[in-house]
Amino acid sequence: MQIEFQTDNVTLTKDLEDYIKLHLGFDESGQYDQVKYVLVKLSEVEDEKGNKRQNCYVTVELEGIPTHIDVQNTEEDIHYAIDLAAKRARKTALLWLRRYGAKSA
Repeated sequence: MQIEFQTDNVTLTKDLEDYIKLHLGFDESGQYDQVKYVLVKLSEVEDEKGNKRQNCYVTVELEGIPTHIDVQNTEEDIHYAIDLAAKRARKTALLWLRRYGAKSA
């Protein structure tokens, strides 16, 4: 699996990169074998009141399934935004893999 990071107005430290990899949760257990590519985009955005918020956008591509999963979460804390986006991406990927994984190609 290839993981790519992109940032906009956010500094990607080694600790933050390790945090993202850990919380993506695409482990080596075998149930996520068809996950071939993950893109994580981190950015800082302003809401309608001018407050700074942290945005995490995750795209997942699955091998043999002609679709990609896009999940976005915006929160005050970057770690919380990552946690929620990663959890939703992981759950959605698992649903696609259970439904279409072995049958598609």
